[in-house]
Amino acid sequence: MTRSLYYFTAHLSNIGESYGQHFLHAIYYFVMLLTAAICALIHAILPFLFEKTASQSISKLYSKMTARKLLEAYSTSKG
Repeated sequence: MTRSLYYFTAHLSNIGESYGQHFLHAIYYFVMLLTAAICALIHAILPFLFEKTASQSISKLYSKMTARKLLEAYSTSKG
């Protein structure tokens, strides 16, 4: 395997995802973070709007990421 191909596929192999699966997960996180950022910006200008939206979005993303890491750790220990 060429070195450049290794760099492209090593992360996917380490987390056990196809390119498509990884792409969808990354896009999901991007959209959620962008939404949280926009809500935080609006909240900065108009403090009575989106009072908890950004922090709740970040908390949900954190929970999803940690649950996913626990699942990955469990599946690699079984495998």
